Amino acid sequence: MTRLATHKQSLYELRFSPMCKPAAEVANLTKLESHTTRGRVMMMWRIAENIITWNRREVELMYQSTLDSISEAFDVFHYPVSQYMLDARADIWAAGLAPAGVVEAVEASKLEPERVPTGARTLLLAGEIAQLGDDALLEPMQATLQQAGVQAAPWVASTGALAYALGALDVAQVQAAQVIEHIQASGAQTVIADGPETAWALTKIYPALGIDLPGGVAVKLLSTVLAENTAQGSSHLGVVFVHDSRPACLIADRMANNLAVLPGYREDEAAFGTGDVYEAPRRRLDMLGVERVFSTWTRSLAKSSGADDGLWLTYPDLAAGLARQRLDYAAQLGATTIVTDSPLAASFLAKHIDERDLQVKLLAAI
Repeated sequence: MTRLATHKQSLYELRFSPMCKPAAEVANLTKLESHTTRGRVMMMWRIAENIITWNRREVELMYQSTLDSISEAFDVFHYPVSQYMLDARADIWAAGLAPAGVVEAVEASKLEPERVPTGARTLLLAGEIAQLGDDALLEPMQATLQQAGVQAAPWVASTGALAYALGALDVAQVQAAQVIEHIQASGAQTVIADGPETAWALTKIYPALGIDLPGGVAVKLLSTVLAENTAQGSSHLGVVFVHDSRPACLIADRMANNLAVLPGYREDEAAFGTGDVYEAPRRRLDMLGVERVFSTWTRSLAKSSGADDGLWLTYPDLAAGLARQRLDYAAQLGATTIVTDSPLAASFLAKHIDERDLQVKLLAAI
């Protein structure tokens, strides 16, 4: 039995969920019904029931999006849409049907991790930075940690999150095992994740792959570490909109509640999802005394920057469109700065500012 076939009943139920339209990020960009959550769910159900098979267009549709956790959060019953997407992609990969761009992205992620620093009690695992292939953001991260009185040895390594999100579970398993082996060899007791994707890998993906962290090792988000320490000085950021990356939704304590999906609701930001992955960046910014704005598409309902789940590598034009939509949304709310705790999101959004009167800042670099 395929992985997708285990979800036949849930896919049958989900086909007519009213959440499918408003949460369709890529469909709102392309105006194609096949890009909606409903379109993909109908397709997955038909494949699970052996009514149709994986042909080129069906495969393509499964990759022309992120893992769609926004639909998962928008639906009041929180059907695990992202898991259906993951399992469908895993079936596609196992059958050797993944598009060339997906295979190339997975192959490019197969980098031997840098030599892990030994003797350090705390590691800064730069998994998102490894995916970027550019460690320019690593230096300001370290500087901010040092200002907070935290000594962490930086370590750039592919975590397997990209391969996992694209369905290449065999590759993800190898990369996960390498990371765990290196952490164990280092003797570190704390691993600080450079962003939500890295934390997602360590706390959710590895257990799903049957791989455990060494005993006694704690995982902390970089934003949490910074929020535990007093912020210094003035930020000069103006009006700030906080962008939450897609993996944040999958490591949060709770997704959006029933109030959040009501049209026009914006009374309590916590209604859009709770957990330190959301609270820590906001606490840090509040320490700096900045003015923050928010509206519907925030926290677990946050729309993608385009850098989630490798979309910027596999379908760069679609990813760029999502980035521009996100920048326009922040501007419509009156923000002058977008702040995010995701190096991937910060880097990708910054490349698409164009003529907009906005700036993008990584939280750890403020």
